[in-house]
Amino acid sequence: MPSALRVPRSFAVAALTACTAALTLASPARAGYTGGTITLAVDASEAPRKIFHSKLTIPVEPGPLTLVYPKWIPGEHGPTGPLTDVAGLHFTAGGKALRWARDPVDMHAVTCDVPKGVSSLDVSFDFISAASPEGFSSAASCTEKLMLLSWNQVLLYPAGRHTDDINFLASVRLPAGWKYGTALPAQRENAGLIQFAPTSLTSLVDSPVLAGVHFRRVDLAPGATPRQYLDMAADSPEALAIPDDQVVKLRQLMNEAYA
Repeated sequence: MPSALRVPRSFAVAALTACTAALTLASPARAGYTGGTITLAVDASEAPRKIFHSKLTIPVEPGPLTLVYPKWIPGEHGPTGPLTDVAGLHFTAGGKALRWARDPVDMHAVTCDVPKGVSSLDVSFDFISAASPEGFSSAASCTEKLMLLSWNQVLLYPAGRHTDDINFLASVRLPAGWKYGTALPAQRENAGLIQFAPTSLTSLVDSPVLAGVHFRRVDLAPGATPRQYLDMAADSPEALAIPDDQVVKLRQLMNEAYA
C-alpha cells in the first residue's frame, strides 16, 4: 500500500506494466549516457502563469546520444505525452551550446553528439501547461492558486534503458507560501525549494506533486505505519471543507483496502 494517496493512476501500477515499459522503446541506442543519476530541477514559481522551467544535468560520455520526451504515459493507455507544450529546448556542455536534431521518425526523440572531454550534459526547456480542461494529465492543471506537477511533462530521459534503471534526483521550487503533497520522500526543504530522495524514473512519473495556496491533509489512519493520508488543494478554503462523516467513511475505505 503506498504511503500516501495520490492521483488515481497510482492505484493501478501493477496493471500498467505494459504502458510503463513502453516508455523505453523509443530507440535501442544506449551510447552517450553513463547510467548515473540524472539531476532534475523544476522551477514552478510561475505555475500561476502556467509555466514550468525545467533543467536537467545528465551524466554522459562522448558519442551520439538519444533523449526521449515521455510519450506513453502510465494510466493513460496511449501516446499522450504533451510534446506540443514543450518550448525553448537547449543543450549545453562545458558552457557551450550543442546542436540537436529531432528524430525523423519519432517526434518525441532528439539526438545530439556529445563532444570529447565532456562528462555531463545540461538540458533546459519550458513546459507550458494547457488551459483546456480536455485530455488526461496534459489537460489544465494550474490556476492562480494551485497546481498539479506531472513529472513526465518536465523531463527527458536516455533512450534504450528501462525506466526502472534510470535514477533521478528531482527538486521543485514552489510559489511563495504554497504547501504541497506527494508520495515522494523529501530530503530537505528551504524557502519553497523541496529536494526529493533519489528514485527511479518509473516511481518519479508515478508520484506527481500537488501544491497550492489552500491545502489540507487528512490523516486516514491515525497512528498507523506506513502513514496514509489524503492531500487536497483548492482555489478556496471552502472547497477543502470535508464533513466529518465523510472523513470517517474514507478511513473505513483504507481498512477495507487492507482487508
